[in-house]
Amino acid sequence: MNAVFLHELKRYFVSPAGYAFLILYTLMAGVIYVFANIGQESSASMNLTLSGMQLPLMLAAPLLTMRLFAEERRMRTDQLLLTAPVRLSRVVLGKMLAAAAMLALAMGLTALFPLAISHWAEISFAQVAAVYLGYYLLGVTMLSVGVWISSLCTNQITAAMATLGANLLIYLCEHYAVPQLSATSLNFVNRALAFLPSSSRLGDFAQGVISLADVVYFLTFTALMLFYTCRVLTRRRMMKG
Repeated sequence: MNAVFLHELKRYFVSPAGYAFLILYTLMAGVIYVFANIGQESSASMNLTLSGMQLPLMLAAPLLTMRLFAEERRMRTDQLLLTAPVRLSRVVLGKMLAAAAMLALAMGLTALFPLAISHWAEISFAQVAAVYLGYYLLGVTMLSVGVWISSLCTNQITAAMATLGANLLIYLCEHYAVPQLSATSLNFVNRALAFLPSSSRLGDFAQGVISLADVVYFLTFTALMLFYTCRVLTRRRMMKG
């Protein structure tokens, strides 16, 4: 797993995808921070910035996951993974951790924003840390969806578009479908959609409280996506065998 993790992490820095993600994420977060935190609310809390980054992250996240399996399948280098005497779960987890590390690096760069104004504002770093943890977990769920979709595709562009569509669908369910259905008799559909990962689960984190239930939820959803990825690869390994 360590070898896969280091290999994938290194690949992000020998291709434009990793740099493009870091630049896009930091640039968009900086713009949102200037307009939301400094321009409108005059707040040092990162909740406004990271909340505003939910949709931009959906646009940038496919850059991290689109080639993890799809490009290897197109280049037929995935045969080495499918025939190697190694557990597929370790391969999947190594690739997922590499993408999660890139997300952590990008979010870490935005931590410079509140530090830059800490001399002029009173900042609760415990609250800021809780906010970062919540949105990081939400971002990891987006990446896990991308990892699963990448294992289903044979082209990284297709994987990127499908990942964007899936995460955008989850976003639309949270902001439009759930509010609309709550006023109708389709409560069972509303309850089902409420189980999708969304920023609505980050209320406690925004207050500086780490909700164990929500942490477990995000990790469980991520594990479920990785399990589905392993099942896809296992089926392909059996077909090759």
